[in-house]
Amino acid sequence: MIVSKVKRTNAQGGQRNIAGRRHPGVWSGGSVTIVVVVAAVLVGAGGLDAHRSTGDTRHSRSLSPPSATATTTTTTTALVAAPPYPIEDETITLFDPTRNTPARGDVPATSGRLLVTDIRRPIGPTGPLPLVVFAHGWDSNPTVYETLLDAWAAAGYLVAAPVFPDSANTLPGSPVSNYPEQALDLSFIITSLLGGRAGPVDPTRIAVAGHSDGGTDVALLALNPAYADPRVRAYLSLSGEIPAGVAGPWGVATTGSLLVAVGTDDQYGLYPRASEVFETASTTAKVLLTVTGGDHLDMYIGSSSAAVALRAETVRFLNEALRPTAGSSTQLVTALEPSGDPTLTVSGG
Repeated sequence: MIVSKVKRTNAQGGQRNIAGRRHPGVWSGGSVTIVVVVAAVLVGAGGLDAHRSTGDTRHSRSLSPPSATATTTTTTTALVAAPPYPIEDETITLFDPTRNTPARGDVPATSGRLLVTDIRRPIGPTGPLPLVVFAHGWDSNPTVYETLLDAWAAAGYLVAAPVFPDSANTLPGSPVSNYPEQALDLSFIITSLLGGRAGPVDPTRIAVAGHSDGGTDVALLALNPAYADPRVRAYLSLSGEIPAGVAGPWGVATTGSLLVAVGTDDQYGLYPRASEVFETASTTAKVLLTVTGGDHLDMYIGSSSAAVALRAETVRFLNEALRPTAGSSTQLVTALEPSGDPTLTVSGG
């Protein structure tokens, strides 16, 4: 199956890391052209797009299943009635004047928080869309996670991924961790998008997701009443943890369902710490995805059968957790089994 993708972008350059933590890489912005490139979503496997959208010019690229041969086929976009949908990308800029951005090494602190936010919008669904707000990892940026974000957008979700002014690697200075403010950033983006900034949003179907330090941001929203956002009904904490130095209490029930995912071979030792996030959510409908031999990042964005299956599992979780009537942990497990790959283990609360 071939699906077109439309991207709004202006030429711009920068540097990114191919990791939630530390892998060097270089990216550059797009020119005003129409091209087709093959990438992965939901049923597919693929790599990272080297363009981050920042404007209004467009290009399209196709999204194909793992067995398909990468070929240039079309530059037209056709509406489809069911997932996977074509995807339209753009970037919007949001600003919160009520909170500050800390110093990044020799770059001084600034007033307010500027949140350049990548938007992925499925083309075809009508009416207000369910929303997923995504938090990237430390020393990273949303472009790294394009394969994962595309899977959600192609499934019918409006996806918003901010560039955090604290921890992104595309900004001047040295990235810093700032879990509390980034958790509040996610709520600020929800508020901004509910106003229609990126198109109509269904206020009853809102999710937050994050990887690594971004998964820790999500843990704050899901487990800590100081950061709870009652508008959120689904939480995806991917290789995150309960952060040291942030006051509790932890584990107080919040609205919504929780998915925790982690690999047993996580390079940063997050297997037990992510499991703690799951265990601490004692009164929340929840599911744990454990990937035997899974690493820190590639198991979410890579082309292996486990990565493809894991992306599909996150879509199934969103579909189940954002139904009109909230389900139980047992219902979440039932929705995610079978996982589609023998290395994925699904367990409930």
